[in-house]
Amino acid sequence: MRLYVYISLKTVVIMWLLLGCNSNEKNSTASITTSQLNDKTKITLSDRSYYIATPNTNFDPQKSYKLLLAFHGSMQGAKSMRSLTKFEFASDNYIVVYPQSKVEEWNEGCHCNKPHRLGIDDLRFVEDVVADVKTKFNIIDDELYAVGFSQGGLFTQNLRCNSKLNFNSIASVASPMSDNLSLQCQIEHSTNYLMVHGKKDTTLPFEGLIHSNFGLISSESAIHLIAKENNIDADVEFEKSNDISTYTFKNESHINQLVAIEDGGHSWAFTHFDTTKQVINFFDSVSKKKFDKHTSLYRIEKEHSKDVNVRSMGLEHSGPAIILLSGFNKNYHSDSAWYSLLQPLIARTNRVHVIERYGNGFSSLVEQPSYASFAPALDKTLAILNEDEFIMVSFASANILAHVWQNSQTLQVTDHLKGMVWIDPDILLPHSIALYQDWPVSWYRKAGDTLIEHIQQGNWTQKTLDKLNDERSTINELIPLDYKDMMDWSYFDLISQGRADIDKQLIRAKEIINYHDDLAAVLGSKMSTSIPITVIDTDFESHDIKNAEPEYLDTLLLWQQEGSQWSQFISKASGGQYVPLINSDHMAVFQHPDEIIKTILHLENN
Repeated sequence: MRLYVYISLKTVVIMWLLLGCNSNEKNSTASITTSQLNDKTKITLSDRSYYIATPNTNFDPQKSYKLLLAFHGSMQGAKSMRSLTKFEFASDNYIVVYPQSKVEEWNEGCHCNKPHRLGIDDLRFVEDVVADVKTKFNIIDDELYAVGFSQGGLFTQNLRCNSKLNFNSIASVASPMSDNLSLQCQIEHSTNYLMVHGKKDTTLPFEGLIHSNFGLISSESAIHLIAKENNIDADVEFEKSNDISTYTFKNESHINQLVAIEDGGHSWAFTHFDTTKQVINFFDSVSKKKFDKHTSLYRIEKEHSKDVNVRSMGLEHSGPAIILLSGFNKNYHSDSAWYSLLQPLIARTNRVHVIERYGNGFSSLVEQPSYASFAPALDKTLAILNEDEFIMVSFASANILAHVWQNSQTLQVTDHLKGMVWIDPDILLPHSIALYQDWPVSWYRKAGDTLIEHIQQGNWTQKTLDKLNDERSTINELIPLDYKDMMDWSYFDLISQGRADIDKQLIRAKEIINYHDDLAAVLGSKMSTSIPITVIDTDFESHDIKNAEPEYLDTLLLWQQEGSQWSQFISKASGGQYVPLINSDHMAVFQHPDEIIKTILHLENN
């Protein structure tokens, strides 16, 4: 029969546990009262149960969320854990689940306690909970998190070692590690991990515990072992500030960290450490979806769990909304980073939404990304945004998406479209389309699967990083001095640096391959003139013409001439403006934001 450590200690410690283990520590979330928690969120699952909490503010059932599981300690419960941690008040990005153990504690993997003797399969229970939550809410793929307190923290270690679920990150608070589990733990999927433990913990001691039935290794030993199992070979980085010591192991893909509170006891909250906030901060830091306050993921395809990333600003304004769509630059990069300057400028006067195609930014990955295939998802996204009136702004080749969307036969929201602005659009005439379909698109198509495999092996990562650094320097030089302070570099870097991920490199290659068919699909298609289309036409082609080999000179000159004539025709026929920009770079979204805003205002006021 297991000898509980808790019973062998002083009675006051037992009472302390029953009261929530915070009797002598400052509760950093005390401003939120237990009465605010809703008891009606209890979910029964067969003979088990869990509590579920949506974000305290801005919850939208059409959005997708990360999933956080929070496990209570021994002789506590799900409601107690919810009252103690209040994760739903700490972030708008998580659906939070508080599972209830079947008996007084969890089957933590030590093969030594009551749930083990009773054959309680808590690992399977957690799998069932996750599956059940996904039937009720939109949960983002690969964004699963877990945290546990005390014996619940020991159980999260069992999850990391033995669960079939793939957690992006796990945290344990006031928990070292079971000696038995440490001897058996083999982590199949490397995981980010955070330990928080008070060095003066007398219930589950920081230094571990020698015991014939319930031995514990120290937290320092645990973080070393876990880092090794997570394939982190780097030496520990040690930092001490005030009464907090931090031990960090990290490599290029994962971080494992122990935060030791020098004067901390067996507690969730500490005087100089807001555990709830710091756990959320850690999870956010290792997430592949580092949302800011403007970012939302909308579930567009429920059957296939596909989400579209929308970044929205200026929501306090009335009048027409502005929809921004990104297209290719010279390196064929295309995402919301291109609007890191223009969006905050427009948001001074208008609601403005940047919509990411599948595979770009935070939007879901798809096997065959393209402009044309995204048109139905664009329409569904616009329907969710539910704007009474909007102007659509397309940069570069994104006019293909705008054109295909507008000409679709199954649209829901075309009646709300007030006008379009096309910034350096693709010229949808035979000569120009043939030029776009030539090198490097033709080379990508020919390389095909061989190229995809080459990229998967990481062979293009450094090349991609070099291009990204060059792009950043170029863009910084393009931004007018008066607009430097409005540039959102933090968002630009977040999105653009994500292009170096292997999956984003693959998306880029596939988009380039499929670009050929996007162009073929719009060749000879009828241009709608039912709404005004304003075309902003830079002369960036002049640089290519100036540096062209003689055999390509006539082709490029015709391309430039055809582009100007076609742009003027489209503008005039639709009742829009033709705005030529002389001595301009292709990236007019950074170099000429004032000109773009003028054209938007002209459409809005006419």
